Amino acid sequence: MLRKVPLIVILGSTGTGKTKLSLELAERFGGEIISADSMQVYANLDIATAKATKEEQSRARHHLLDVATPNEPFTVVSFRNAALPIIENLLAQNKCPIVVGGTNYYIESLLWDMLVSPKDPNEMEDGIDNQFDISNTVNIAGKGEERTFGSDNVKDPLFLPQSEMSAMSSELLHNHLRKIDPQSANRIHPNNKRKIMRAIEVYQQTGETLTAKLQAQRQQPGGNRLGGPLRYPHTILFWLRCKQDVLNVRLDKRVDAMLEQGLLAEIRAFHNEHNGDKSQTDNSAAYTRGVLQTIGFKEFIPYLEQFNAANDQKIEEYLRLNAYKMPTEEHFKAQKPSSINVTAVQKHTQQQNIDERQSQQPPQQSTIDREIELELEAATHSDTTTTSSPLPAGLEVLNACLNELKRVTQRYSKKQIKWINNRFLASKDRQVPDLYELDTSDVNLWQAEVYERAVAVIESHRRGEVCEIQAMARRQHPGAGLNEETSNFCEICQRHFIGEYQWQLHLKSNKHKKRRESNKKKEKASGISVDTNKEDKKS
Repeated sequence: MLRKVPLIVILGSTGTGKTKLSLELAERFGGEIISADSMQVYANLDIATAKATKEEQSRARHHLLDVATPNEPFTVVSFRNAALPIIENLLAQNKCPIVVGGTNYYIESLLWDMLVSPKDPNEMEDGIDNQFDISNTVNIAGKGEERTFGSDNVKDPLFLPQSEMSAMSSELLHNHLRKIDPQSANRIHPNNKRKIMRAIEVYQQTGETLTAKLQAQRQQPGGNRLGGPLRYPHTILFWLRCKQDVLNVRLDKRVDAMLEQGLLAEIRAFHNEHNGDKSQTDNSAAYTRGVLQTIGFKEFIPYLEQFNAANDQKIEEYLRLNAYKMPTEEHFKAQKPSSINVTAVQKHTQQQNIDERQSQQPPQQSTIDREIELELEAATHSDTTTTSSPLPAGLEVLNACLNELKRVTQRYSKKQIKWINNRFLASKDRQVPDLYELDTSDVNLWQAEVYERAVAVIESHRRGEVCEIQAMARRQHPGAGLNEETSNFCEICQRHFIGEYQWQLHLKSNKHKKRRESNKKKEKASGISVDTNKEDKKS
């Protein structure tokens, strides 16, 4: 007898093949795909956010694509509230829900119960979401009073209006948080203004400190410091992995392909519709919210603000004629005015040298004359190559934006790997479903190493049998057992560190040791005796 249909979750860095596997599993098991990507929920920017194509979407039903616009907020709570009914409905029909992400904190909001609902987060940490729904009135637990936000009649002397908090420095806010919630102040870095404000808002909106909420969460059955209990016990996690050097090449090619697919026209239309007046209002914060800060759009802001759509057409024409290959760095350098002047000077100098040599040659030395003619011809040809076909204006800026996108994409892929390691494998006290690693480095081995292994895991689970493919082993985090709610300040390096693990790593680092030795030498030379063993202050 088959067991209950599992919830399938596909994790992995950008470019590892999550879309491909989700389609294959949906077709094999009659499932439907739920996109867990914080940017693909927004309409448009299909190329920039690497959405499943229309052809791919026709192969299996997709949920939570194009369900929001940049003008409306769509948070992790919006996602969770939309995704959970879809999952429940599919499970009730004995259909297999396949969650594909992208955005790991979206996936966490489905797998585990979270205690606090965010208003507009960019990430979730410690099992608590970043910002919280604000109601007009809040009943402060234990104080028995109603308080209206934004009014002048505020009895609690620790209350700070949102506008006042935004204007305060991180240092002042951190000192204020220490009065409300000392434990959270120890846990949050003094420079992290966003998290400090979040902790203050928790108290102001609920009457409870963030620390109290975390403690309540940990006391739940199955709860721990990262979240509440597991929501769906029948869950299978697939982690698609790829060797980093192979993935980097794959990601670079993916960016180049986006340009040929029409990325420039897409981001231009999006910019004109949603952010065309940004430069006039100088509202730089507009680029830090929602889809406007997605990887694949914000990297092109320097180009979009300097050049217009007419310039885009010239660049598109140039790229089509050159098979969408960008010029080399040497070509870009040759197009700069300073480089062109140098080339002209070099040609003039070459001509002078040739004329001088010609005047010194006897008439009978025809071989040398021919060499001189060839040298002049080569110089002329070289100059024509670099100056006869000028590059379109803005092409070098666009190329720099593309290179930045490649760099950011590679960096984000590493961040995704770190997140999965820390949140799914290095938390032995957390209820985590079995996590299966699938290597996608060699696309020629996809059928055997990825698809067939995933199918074997799912079928074994449904039959209630032990699968021959082993789930990944859980590991102990190297900082397990250390106090992570302490604040340390290194007087030598003038830096704050949160938690004993990070503090111990810093004290053992070469950078810290070199700076400490350098300080000792300076103190010895100046004749000043300073206790260099006093390296920190603990809060």
